[in-house]
Order: sequence, then C-alpha cells, then structure tokens
Amino acid sequence: MDALIDFEVVLDPPVPNVTFKATGLSDTALSATLETIVLNSVTLSPVSDGAKLLAVPANLLALAAPKVVKDKLEGKKTVDIPLNNPLGADITISNQTVSVKLTSPELGSHDGMFMVSGTFVVS
Repeated sequence: MDALIDFEVVLDPPVPNVTFKATGLSDTALSATLETIVLNSVTLSPVSDGAKLLAVPANLLALAAPKVVKDKLEGKKTVDIPLNNPLGADITISNQTVSVKLTSPELGSHDGMFMVSGTFVVS
C-alpha cells in the first residue's frame, strides 16, 4: 500500500560531511564530539499525489532543516567509542614478553597532529 503523503528526501551533499573532534581518552574509551556538519540543503520531492499538494509548504520548512540540524548537533553531541583492549603492546624478545601499557592517557596535538600522551608501565 502506498502512502497518502510520500516525499523523497534529497540532501546536498548527498552524504553530509561530518567532522568529529577527539575530546577525551581513558583506558576503556575514546570520547569524540561532533564538531561540524556540512549540509547545505534539504529538498522534499513529492512522490505521491498527496505530497504534490503539500510540496511548497513542506519545502519552505525544509529550508530551515540544515540550520536546525547544525544548531542541535554541532559541538553538542559527544559519543564514547569503546576500546576493545587497553592501549599498549606486548613485545617478545628472546622468549621473554615485555608488556607496555599506557595509563592515565591524555589527548593533545603537536604541529597539527593527533597526540596521545600519558604514563607507560613496563613489565
């Protein structure tokens, strides 16, 4: 059964560009905040006859969509990305395993590069 009012949503760009900024790091997760969204426009193309009747007012509302999305999300939404393993590595030298683990990790940058610092424990 077809919908009485059916629109196809067209985005410009077709796949909005989203930039995240790393904002925190722990032994178990990386926190990232949504920094910017590139969404220039939203257009509603009518698919059904009922939608054709509402196309003009619907697209007037759609004009506000990019600004509303940006205002609600940019710099305000933070997600925690779980880390499956603690930061570190095991290195085997002459049948002896040396374990290097990062504790108290901190995020930073150096010359525009992403940097992780903290205290390493070697055992």
